[in-house]
Amino acid sequence: MTNEQDQATTPDPIIEELKAQNEELTNNWKRAAADLENYRKRVMAERTELLQHAKELTVLKLLPSLQSLEQVLRFAPDDEKYKDWIAGLRATIQQLEKTMEELGVVKVKTVGEPFDPTHHEAVEERVGEAGRVLAEAQPGFMLNNIVIIPAKVVVGKNV
Repeated sequence: MTNEQDQATTPDPIIEELKAQNEELTNNWKRAAADLENYRKRVMAERTELLQHAKELTVLKLLPSLQSLEQVLRFAPDDEKYKDWIAGLRATIQQLEKTMEELGVVKVKTVGEPFDPTHHEAVEERVGEAGRVLAEAQPGFMLNNIVIIPAKVVVGKNV
């Protein structure tokens, strides 16, 4: 072998050192990029969780008002002079219900359904089909398929 061939096959220590540094820097860059992506995902998850929590708090604060308005409507006088007032109250309730639906709130199904203690709270028993909801005393609500306020119901019992 000639001297030139020896130099071509013998690795230059400077080149080897530069290759090692290049590999280390590349690995550091890949780790930093992965860390940044993980950070972004974590921040998005935290934001989503925070928004969900804020929505739940808002819904929990507004639902008692909706329930109160529905109770007022149940006991509203059946008098011609209150007709417009009652129509306005119904419209307000419908608007609130629509807003709640947009936030993911749905009413718990009651009348005719089997009594489910995870969805219903029995406030009275009457003669009727045992274990079945006969009437709704107060509506219940679910948010994202989780009961946040159980429905107060009348449950059937055998005589």
